[in-house]
Amino acid sequence: MNDILTNPILETERLRIEPFEEGDFDLLFELHSDPEVNRYLAPGPSPMSAEEVERRLKNYVAEHRNSGISKWKVLTREGEFVGRAGLSWLTQPDGYEIGYSLKRDHWGKGYGTEIAKSLARWFFENTDHRFLIAFAHTDHLASLKVMEKAGFSYWFDMEKHDVPCTFYLIERHSVV
Repeated sequence: MNDILTNPILETERLRIEPFEEGDFDLLFELHSDPEVNRYLAPGPSPMSAEEVERRLKNYVAEHRNSGISKWKVLTREGEFVGRAGLSWLTQPDGYEIGYSLKRDHWGKGYGTEIAKSLARWFFENTDHRFLIAFAHTDHLASLKVMEKAGFSYWFDMEKHDVPCTFYLIERHSVV
């Protein structure tokens, strides 16, 4: 296997981001079995079904193999599973978006901001895209705060997945 499929995507001071593998179902299922983790995610604040988790995992693995861009697993430097984070193509508005979900026992540690800053930097270093999108449910104040701390600027509000969302944007020239 080549390096892009096996090496960490990136490492931060405290975290490591690696590709998901087919055998990671239990990690992803545990993450999305928590209704609080899913509170602001589509389809809403209920545990994700095993079928939906399996579908997402297969998509993450295939997207990474096909393009090198996907949602990936987030681990501490010591190897503890923290959650998932990465990039995916968004339509309406069109562009790559950053997304992340962290296990509840890892909330409030600054991991979201650390991940968002690092992924934005990685994105602009590894693609020629001019901007990166981030969005969250308008009521998800913690996530909106992470976007601002990571250098994203308010863009607009609109309904997405049948819920009110606030969109942010960061441009290539803004990332240091």
